[in-house]
Amino acid sequence: MKIIVIGGAGIQALGTIFDLLENNEVKEVMVADILFKKAEERVNMIGDPRLTAKQINVLNEQETADIIRDFDVVINSGPAFLCPNVTRAALKAGVNYVDLGAWPEDTAEQLELAAEFEAKGITAVLGMGSGPGISNMMALAGVEQLDTVSDIDITIAMKDLTEYQSPLVTPYMLDTIIDEYTLNPVVVKDGKITSIDPLISRPVDFKDPIGLANPVYTIHPEPVTLYESFKELGCKNTTFSIALPKEFHEKIEFLVRLGFGSKEPINMGGVEVSPRQALLSVVNQLQHPKVDKEQYSVTRVDVTGTKDGRNEKVVVEVYVGTAKRWNIPAGALKTSVPPSIVAQMLAKGQILRKGVFPPEKCIETVPFFKELALRGMEVSTKKVEHAL
Repeated sequence: MKIIVIGGAGIQALGTIFDLLENNEVKEVMVADILFKKAEERVNMIGDPRLTAKQINVLNEQETADIIRDFDVVINSGPAFLCPNVTRAALKAGVNYVDLGAWPEDTAEQLELAAEFEAKGITAVLGMGSGPGISNMMALAGVEQLDTVSDIDITIAMKDLTEYQSPLVTPYMLDTIIDEYTLNPVVVKDGKITSIDPLISRPVDFKDPIGLANPVYTIHPEPVTLYESFKELGCKNTTFSIALPKEFHEKIEFLVRLGFGSKEPINMGGVEVSPRQALLSVVNQLQHPKVDKEQYSVTRVDVTGTKDGRNEKVVVEVYVGTAKRWNIPAGALKTSVPPSIVAQMLAKGQILRKGVFPPEKCIETVPFFKELALRGMEVSTKKVEHAL
């Protein structure tokens, strides 16, 4: 099988590439990125002969379609706002598609292509990272144990014990994180899609080594897609929240409250500059000496509903640690491995539905969780009877 990874020079793509190369049936992996030198560096660093590097500009959808046409699957690990562009290119090329997820408006734009994907006999799986992705499949696992569903609450938390030599090391794309800290989170409350203020948090206690965390509600597609997927079962309330490593969270919250999340240009010495772009440019110049990472991450999904007439809650959890052999921290590992799993399933014809879907609508929990377990990510399920 031949797979192309767009955004292949980025933080999240490294684990995806490593995981793809674990399978001898994968004959070629193209690392495609707008930053060609970075893509080349990644190919040379890994050193596998099945890797190739390619410059790609996904804003040119026809050119992108021409590049990806000969591949079995395109994995899009690039920025969320570019997901619709790559999805349209995949449609033009007639190639199966997987991404890490986009914001709700972009996801809606992708879903509008469902009939055209189905007509071409190809599949697009939207949001197949950690959250969205694993979180959606965990929600489905909880739903499968109930007769009706009222609430689905997704919480992700990280704890980082790594001693970094750099003042700011981001667990994933900083631009995405700033969006999560500045944009109004979308939730579903009493059956209505609504938005709330950013940076609202509450304490949640997890097992060691995570412990007590204070996740903040952030903008994510899961509340809307899960509501749409399960509203016929009675779903009325959905949320998504995340607790990034404490010290990192405090730094980003401080920068955001200072105004560095703004995209509106300001005058700096006679030059109009966006504070956000200035921050991103400075952070991109930081040197990151190689260190042994020690990070832990948990995803928990609480699904509340009824079973045989009784109120019940199903708690689905997965705890992940750093991949020592790749030196990839838990958060990035949990995000980067699922698109590799699903891309391989698509290439093998193991996902039968054709069209455009969130993962819970086209992937079965048992084979997916089996693949996660083979990679050291065991999903556990606990049922709590008579939950209010």
